[in-house]
Amino acid sequence: MNQSDLLVLAQQYMADKALIIVVVLLVLGYFLKRTPRVQDWMIPWSLTLAGVVLACGILQAFTVESVVQGILAAGIASLTHQIWKQTTEKRKDDAE
Repeated sequence: MNQSDLLVLAQQYMADKALIIVVVLLVLGYFLKRTPRVQDWMIPWSLTLAGVVLACGILQAFTVESVVQGILAAGIASLTHQIWKQTTEKRKDDAE
């Protein structure tokens, strides 16, 4: 999956208003990752909760649709981070 596929996926299932949430969650995840007291397992849960809250705020309703939009935003943000990380970071096992 490349960046254009990810963008098409996001546009296909996400509400236009909710796409900004993905960017906000990427930035929030970046800061959470660098916070010493936040454990790695807490980050996806925090992003999911923040995504739902932000989606409910942006869509101005607490509905099933806004909750799903928040969860999708958190999933796309996590997937984007992992694609970036797996593409750019060199691992010990990779051939040189």
